[in-house]
Amino acid sequence: MPLLKNPKLPWDHPSITTFGKDNHAIRTERWRYIQYSDKTEELYDHNIDPYEWKNLASDPKYADTKKKLAARLPKINAKPLLGERRQNLRDSVIRE
Repeated sequence: MPLLKNPKLPWDHPSITTFGKDNHAIRTERWRYIQYSDKTEELYDHNIDPYEWKNLASDPKYADTKKKLAARLPKINAKPLLGERRQNLRDSVIRE
């Protein structure tokens, strides 16, 4: 809670977000790395591209950066909340 009280405090921990199963993103002060369930990726350098226009994930010179960021992503997914299970069920019914 310290950051909520004082957002200017130093903080060296990345934020991690998940949307659905196996879709994770990590955001450090400089980088955003996204790994999707189909194994596609996005990588953005916020120092030079704050609006995320240029996906760097396919550039080999960023392989080490991707590897370091990916290592911090969840390896196990939490069970979805009831509302998300309903959404997934509804989506599967619509596709059929």
